[in-house]
Amino acid sequence: MKSVGRCCIKTLVVYDLLYGNTKTIAQAIGGAIPGEVAVRHVAQVQAGDVASADLLIVGSPTHGALPTRAVQNLLERIGSPAREDVQAATFDTRLTWGFLERWGGFAAPKMAATLREKGWTVTGAPSGFFVRGLKKGPLRHGEAERAVARAKGLLGNDE
Repeated sequence: MKSVGRCCIKTLVVYDLLYGNTKTIAQAIGGAIPGEVAVRHVAQVQAGDVASADLLIVGSPTHGALPTRAVQNLLERIGSPAREDVQAATFDTRLTWGFLERWGGFAAPKMAATLREKGWTVTGAPSGFFVRGLKKGPLRHGEAERAVARAKGLLGNDE
């Protein structure tokens, strides 16, 4: 996995939510990253926030095999990264049902593809975090801890 590899970076973690599970993952990721970190709901993100980040992490619930409309709108609004050394990563929350991959997939790979098309360097594989139950969750046991490990992996701090 390619890692960001810097100890003191400015990170923006952007998320949307339907039931709160994606916010929990976003906060776990944000809490595991050293340096200046802002964890913001997609409605709170301004263009300048994205432009000043060294690492942009975007998360969304998977809803109908896609990210939420608010996250799609954000990805449509942002352009290419402000600098060449800026990186991005994506994650989603999803149900555990195996047939969903065949049915249409998940939000994180689609968000990563959109960012790549806009010239962003996407670090690591898009991540999915699992929700139990039909819709609302809660998160499957251990998913917040897995999010912390994912964040450390992005920075090359696997422990």
